[in-house]
Amino acid sequence: MLGHPAAWHNLGCHEYSRGNYGRAVRHFLISAELGEKGSLEQIKEIFTRGHATKSQYAEALKSYQDALEK
Repeated sequence: MLGHPAAWHNLGCHEYSRGNYGRAVRHFLISAELGEKGSLEQIKEIFTRGHATKSQYAEALKSYQDALEK
């Protein structure tokens, strides 16, 4: 779970572009947990398109907020 947040974000973008929405969301979740705002925005977008669940979006939001507090 370590690594550069932008790298996880880029992996999520790559998987999303290939249609691997589940894998994309997992990468974006990790990146959001590390404080990458773009990943949080991507999960929100994926959620609005119906490829992520409400609980996944809520998890990303909480993880991102926790990262900001650290």
